[in-house]
Amino acid sequence: MKDLCLQTNNFHREIEAENQRQLDKWGIQDRDPFEWLGFALEELGETSDAISEHRFRGGNREAVVTEAIQTATLCIKIAEMFRHTKVI
Repeated sequence: MKDLCLQTNNFHREIEAENQRQLDKWGIQDRDPFEWLGFALEELGETSDAISEHRFRGGNREAVVTEAIQTATLCIKIAEMFRHTKVI
């Protein structure tokens, strides 16, 4: 697969929508950085599962996209927290 260099702008909107979905589901969270890392790694594992399902069992491509967006959303939240708050 060739890198498309983030030319597709609609992913930014999907990340914003996923952020809102997470806020609606969990509220505003205040967690230790390692907990956030654990959440992101869990989502990355789900992305890995979706890719494996697609590659080896004919799984849905959109499931890969969904999991990748969930992972990206958490990673961006971590970056934002480290940039804009004093992390212990």
